[in-house]
Amino acid sequence: MTRLTRISYAVTAALVLGAAAGMPAAQAATQSFSYTILKDGEPIGKEVYTISHDGDKTMVQATAESAVQVLFIDFHYHHQRTETWTGDHLDRLVADTDDDGTKHHVEAQPAGGGVKVTADGKRTELPPDALPLSMWTRAVVEHSTLYSVENADSPYKVSISDLGRETVKTGKGDLAAEHYAMAGDVERDLWYAPDGSLVKVAFHRRGFLITIVRD
Repeated sequence: MTRLTRISYAVTAALVLGAAAGMPAAQAATQSFSYTILKDGEPIGKEVYTISHDGDKTMVQATAESAVQVLFIDFHYHHQRTETWTGDHLDRLVADTDDDGTKHHVEAQPAGGGVKVTADGKRTELPPDALPLSMWTRAVVEHSTLYSVENADSPYKVSISDLGRETVKTGKGDLAAEHYAMAGDVERDLWYAPDGSLVKVAFHRRGFLITIVRD
């Protein structure tokens, strides 16, 4: 079983159990994961992933919204995107971001043996194994070439270290999760549950510690 499809497997299992309990199949085929975004421990926003599974097809709807004040200046951020996957292969990504008034539009899909990424009208060809930095899927820790879902300005070269199993505090209690450290052009600490779903992200931005933790 591939790591991306472990989440899909969990959805399928929920579908089977739901059918046994008399639940509508369409309702059980979709999962939603909600996260709180924190800056130095203070909540500043929310991030939500809605994941739907149909056979080997996976569709993801992602939204992120945050607002923060730095030196009496308010900053606002809004991001939304749609991803479609077949197994561990991205079929298409469409993303829109408003970073405090600076807007970006990104589209990506396989083409010509590679990945065609169009960001704000500029087209880039990336290697076929390049993936978006979509942290909801553990597939990102299996790839050394990633690209931004916000502006896709240039590909990132990264390396991954598996730091082992840890216990993470979430909004619904402690969860066991595998801890990965991403280094290189992008630095992230990522924690994933045994079913492959995202539990926590941590990184530094503009001198602040940003954490994204499952509710």
